[in-house]
Order: sequence, then C-alpha cells, then structure tokens
Amino acid sequence: MDAWADVESAIQAAIKQRKARLERLVGASSVIILLGAIWLVWPNLAAAAKGEAGLLNGLGMPIIVLIWGLLVQDIGLTNPSSRTRIGACATISWPILLIIAVREINGFTLTNLLGPTMVIIAGASCFYYSRIVLVGGLDVQRFKALMTGVGCIAAFSIFVGNIPTPYSVEWIACVIVLLTGGSVTGYIWVVGDEQKDLRKKFRQRLDKLESRILLLKSENAAVDQASSLVITAREEGHVDPELGMRLLNDAEEDIERALSLAGDVQIVKQDAMNSVAAAEAIAPNAKRARKSYDMGLREIELGSLREGEMLFRQAKKRAVEVIEWWQKAEQAITEA
Repeated sequence: MDAWADVESAIQAAIKQRKARLERLVGASSVIILLGAIWLVWPNLAAAAKGEAGLLNGLGMPIIVLIWGLLVQDIGLTNPSSRTRIGACATISWPILLIIAVREINGFTLTNLLGPTMVIIAGASCFYYSRIVLVGGLDVQRFKALMTGVGCIAAFSIFVGNIPTPYSVEWIACVIVLLTGGSVTGYIWVVGDEQKDLRKKFRQRLDKLESRILLLKSENAAVDQASSLVITAREEGHVDPELGMRLLNDAEEDIERALSLAGDVQIVKQDAMNSVAAAEAIAPNAKRARKSYDMGLREIELGSLREGEMLFRQAKKRAVEVIEWWQKAEQAITEA
C-alpha cells in the first residue's frame, strides 16, 4: 500500500509541475500578445491623439490579437470544453492567417518575406493544432469541417474586400490559399471520416438484422430484448459504429439464445403437458399442476421463455407427485 501511495503522489506531483510550467508559458505568451497588440495600435493612437486620423480605422488587427490573447489562457487547460474552444479557434484562424500573410507578399526580398513567413508559420501551427485536438467520430469531423468552412468564408471576404491585380503573385497566392481551404473542408466532410468503412458495414448489418427480427416476430418468436438492442444500435451506431457493432453482436447472441431456448421450451412444454394430462386422469380434482402449466403458457405468450420453462418444469414435478402418490394415498386411506 505504501508503494502504491508513493506512485500516486509522484504522479500528482508530476501533473502539478506540468501545470505550473504551462501556466508560466501561458502567462508569458499573454503578455507578449498584449505588447504586440499595443505595438500594432500605437501608430493609430499617436495619430488620433494629434487629431491626424480616426482611431477606429486601425483597430481591426489589434482587436483580433487581443481576442487570441484571451483564448491563449485555455491552452493550459485539459478539460474538453477548453480544448474544443481552442481547436475551433485554431481551425477558423488558419485560413485567415494564411490569406493575410500572402496578401502582404510584395516582393521576394528578405524584408518583404520575413513578416508574411512568420504569419504563415502561425497559420500552419493553427492547422496542425486543429488536427491533433479535433479528433473523434463523425460529429467531431462535421464540426471541424464547419469551422474550417467558416474560416474559408472569412478568408474569402478578406480577399474580395480588396482584390489584388489579377494573375499577380499576390493574387495567385490568395487563390491557392482559398482553394486549399475549400479542399480541406470538402475532404474533412466527405473523406475525413476514418470510420467510414465501419459505418457502412454497420448500416448493412443493421438492415439485415432488422429484416431478420421482423421475420421472427411474424413467427411469434420471443425476440423483444434483441429488438430493443437493435433500436439502441440504430440510435447510437451512426455516431459510434464500434458501439453499434457491439450492440448488434449482443442482439444476434440474444436471438440465437432465444431460438435455442424456444426449441428446448417446446420439448419441456410437451413433456409437462403429458404429465399434467396423466395426473388429471388419475386425480381430476388436483389443480396445482394445471395451474402451473397455464401460467407457463402465459409467460411464453409474453416472451419470457425462461420463466415459462421453469413453470412447465414445476407443473411436471407436481404432476409426477400426483401420479406417484395419489393412488398410494387412496389405498392407505382405504386400509385405515
């Protein structure tokens, strides 16, 4: 127990140390982002103070930077809601950052490429982060595709707001970014589902099993539990096909068990009926065996095969007691 306690305390200490490092990194990043926003807005603030220009004209990029600075605080958190917010923001941001970067490419000198290159690196980082965070089933992939589409629409609005000279380097780069964003959105929506083949197999298997259950119900087979499992699989399986396949496995096992039990129950039922008839021929006034037999028939009609089998066995046992002891009891009474 002491060894396990030491291991648990070591794990907690490592987690606490990691959180402390993340908090320091997030704090430093927030300060840097805030200083960058101030640096961006400073020329407009100075011009507005002198009455040379309006203040609102230059607040677009600084406000975006400040918003991102607020979201950076969620990076250090590991709960699902924080990771979803950061992943969604990164997914929306990467097309916007790329379109902003390529619009500033005015030449191929070092000074002209330095700023756009840094923004492109930031956009690529957002793209990579969205790939490793927004991972999951069909609902996650649809959400990721929608967020990417929102980012592409925002990037397109930036492009059409001030269209560069057609067929210039800037124009070609913008078109490439927009086509890339649209292709990624379509890929995630259509092909990005890693469980697409499993989902297809699940649908085919679900249809076959539903048809089989309908056929068995038409033959009055007791497959109510299997039918409930199939209904649950239909509701959950399209989102989580692995869970759906497990539910279908359970349904098939229940069907086979019910059919096997139904055959055994018919044999037990016939045997009990013969014993009850023989007991009634000996003692017409003995009703306990017949009562158990009738209760077993009622349970079979309700779909409870196991309970019906138990009642049939009980009816046979009572009938055998009547057959074995009734005449002996009458003889003993007569002799007495």
